[in-house]
Amino acid sequence: MFDRAMWLAPDPLAALYNHGQLAVQAFLVVAGFLSAAQLLRFVPENAQGLPTGFSVPRLLAKRYLRLAIPLMAALTLTVCVTALVRPWYPHDSLSDAPRVWTLVVHALMLQDLIGVPALSAGIWYVAIDLQLFTIALGCVWLAGLIQLRQPRFNLRGVTVLLWLVLSALSLNWWNRQENLDVQGLYFFGSYGLGMLAYRVRLSRITAKGWAIIFVLGLFALWLEPRMRLGLAWGMALLLAAWPSTGSSVVAASRRTRWQRGISSLAQTSYSVFLVHFAVSLLVSAAWFHADWQDPWANLAGMCLSFVLSLFAGTMLYRAVEHRTATWGHLLQWQVAFGLSGGLALALT
Repeated sequence: MFDRAMWLAPDPLAALYNHGQLAVQAFLVVAGFLSAAQLLRFVPENAQGLPTGFSVPRLLAKRYLRLAIPLMAALTLTVCVTALVRPWYPHDSLSDAPRVWTLVVHALMLQDLIGVPALSAGIWYVAIDLQLFTIALGCVWLAGLIQLRQPRFNLRGVTVLLWLVLSALSLNWWNRQENLDVQGLYFFGSYGLGMLAYRVRLSRITAKGWAIIFVLGLFALWLEPRMRLGLAWGMALLLAAWPSTGSSVVAASRRTRWQRGISSLAQTSYSVFLVHFAVSLLVSAAWFHADWQDPWANLAGMCLSFVLSLFAGTMLYRAVEHRTATWGHLLQWQVAFGLSGGLALALT
C-alpha cells in the first residue's frame, strides 16, 4: 500500500520511510526519564545504603512481566494472522512458521541477540527496553555496594555518576559500532540522556546538570554527527528545561479535551505498538487480494490500518495490559503463544 500511495506525495512519504525510525530516539529518552523517576525513589538524598524494599530480582521480574504479558498476547495474534494470510499474500514481511526454539527465544526476548528472525516488526525495541532497565538497575545496585565499602560516598551521586559514565561511553563509542545495534549498550546514550534530564529536574542547581547534558551531546556530535543523536540530545535538553506542571491530580483536573485524548493514547501506546504489525498485515493482505492499484485507495487502506491499530491496541490494553501482571497471567499467554505456533506449523 505504501509503495502505491507514494505516487501521491513522493518526497514527504519517502522522508517518512527513510527517517520515521528516528521516533525511536524519543522512546529512548522518555523511557530513560521515566526509569530514573522510578529508580531514584530508592536512592533518596543522603541515604545510607539502599532501602530494604530494594530488590534487583523483584524489580526485574516486575519489569519483565510488564513487558512480556502484552507481548505474548500480541505475538499470538501476529502468528495467527501471518498463518492466515500466507497462502494468498506473498510478501517478504511474513515470518516463517515458528518452531519451539523460536517461541522460547521470543518468550525470553532474546531473538535479536542470538540471531533468530523476529516474528513481528518492532519487537526488538521491547528486548532493548528490558536490557536498558537492567543496566540502569544494576548501576543502582553497584552504587549501593560501593557506598557499603566507602560510606563517605553519596549513594545518589554515585548512581548518577555511573549513569553518566555509561551514557558517555555509549554516545562516543558503543553507538558508533553498527554491529552492536541489538544490544542495550548501543542505545544507552539516548536512554541515559533521559535519565540525566530527570536528575536535572530534581536538582536545585539545574544550570550545572543542564550544562553537563549540553556538553555531553555536543562532544558526541562533534566526534561523529548523527541525526538520531541530535534528536535525542535536543529532547533531553527540552525535558531538563521544561517547567514542572505540579502534581498529577491538579494537572489532570485542568486538562483540555485534546490533552485528555493525548493522555489516553499515551496510556495505550505500548499495546498499539505491539499489535499494529498484525493489523497492518491483515489490511495489506486484503488490499493485495482485492488488487486495488489506485494510490488513493491504498492511502485509504493505510489510514484504515492506522485507525484499526489504535482500536486493536485499546482492546489489547483493556483485556491484557491493564490487568494485574502475574506469573499465572503470563503463563496463560505463553501457552496461547505456543498453541498459535503449533497452528501455524500445521497450516504450513
